[in-house]
Amino acid sequence: MKKSVKFTVMIAVILTAVSLSACGKENTGSPEAKYDIRNATVVCSDQGAVEYYHTGNGTDEKTVYELGSNGKTVAAYTALAMVEEGLLDLDEKIMPYLDPELITEDGRMKDITLRQLLCHTAGFSPSYEFGIDQTIYTDPGAAFCYSGVGYIYLQNVIENASGMTMDQAASKYVFEPLGMKHSTFESAKTIHPYMNAGTAVLYALLIFVITLLILSALAFLFGKLTGFKFYSFANALLVCFTAAGTVNILSLLFLFSSNFSKVLVLFLILFAIMGTGLLLTKKHPKLYYAIVPAGTVFALILGFVLPVTVPVTNTLIRQEANCAYTFKSTGEDMALFCDELMNKAGDSGSRISDMFEPAVTIDEKNAWGLGIAIEYTEEGKPVYWHSGINPGYQSLYVLYPAENKYIVILTNSDRGLDYSKEKARSFLGVDGTWDIQR
Repeated sequence: MKKSVKFTVMIAVILTAVSLSACGKENTGSPEAKYDIRNATVVCSDQGAVEYYHTGNGTDEKTVYELGSNGKTVAAYTALAMVEEGLLDLDEKIMPYLDPELITEDGRMKDITLRQLLCHTAGFSPSYEFGIDQTIYTDPGAAFCYSGVGYIYLQNVIENASGMTMDQAASKYVFEPLGMKHSTFESAKTIHPYMNAGTAVLYALLIFVITLLILSALAFLFGKLTGFKFYSFANALLVCFTAAGTVNILSLLFLFSSNFSKVLVLFLILFAIMGTGLLLTKKHPKLYYAIVPAGTVFALILGFVLPVTVPVTNTLIRQEANCAYTFKSTGEDMALFCDELMNKAGDSGSRISDMFEPAVTIDEKNAWGLGIAIEYTEEGKPVYWHSGINPGYQSLYVLYPAENKYIVILTNSDRGLDYSKEKARSFLGVDGTWDIQR
């Protein structure tokens, strides 16, 4: 039995090494192959003429993607439309519009203005995935910090000033006037997402592994300290394994951003494989206790070494509208939105044009307007842009008013942003970086 096990392990190691060697070679073909892009919609506008390009079967200009943080520009446009209507003022304090649960005892809360929320100088943390960090880290207006939290506060201001939900306000001021029929911050059916294998495995197993370690340590201490005659760590491990799996499922679904539920099916597959291994090896202690750690390490190594994306599920539970990351749209709708942004960029008579004025300087090449990033070319011409990253989706739009051109790239891939930048540089003829400064 021992010899056969060693032989099996040796063969597995050899096959894995060969597979990793074969898969680890960089793909030097097309950009789509290079970045393992399964589906993409690319919108190119040159002198007002819009063309669509598609990658993948069944993908067209009406295909719905998650655009994540690109929704911040939509929220900023909505807020500025409300300023134009007289419902808000850029330099008024936001605290009168906030729900009580968003107001902290920090006295600086009363100093935050709408303008500061829009240009990421309110002082909030960039993090929102694990809950809203309401701490104010810098004095309002003192420093730039790209903040999902700040836009959660912005959404609260928009909703309370308008008497509408975020999606209703965006529909009134953006989606309906521009004819964006397939855009929403609410739940919507989107194209199937693909995630980097390593990221997917990490998301799937992280809470499970931490919980299993804690429960196993407690079970071991219980056995040692109590001397309970019916206690068996082998049996306790199965109980801990099951409990950790349950905690992980609930965490993926409810505790964190519901985006994490996309990897639930992957976790269930890994959980079933390891659980079966435990049941089959219970009479062989060395193998039995090695199943979970070896399976976890093996899955992580394969995930991070193999340069591939893997299919995951769409979000499994309904998301609440959140302008920081739940925006969904299509290539066709984004073309309409970018056409509007290009028009407003040169319209000094509109408050929307304030979006394109540098509100905060980051460095010699980068600044931030009200809801949009600004990067200057070598010739000093402004290029306006924003990106969006959600698990399984990455996207980018770049506006170049000086040349009357823009490009939108939507992908269902965790490597989509690098692909998008390559496509944008090629089309616009600009050597842009388009990295959000954090």
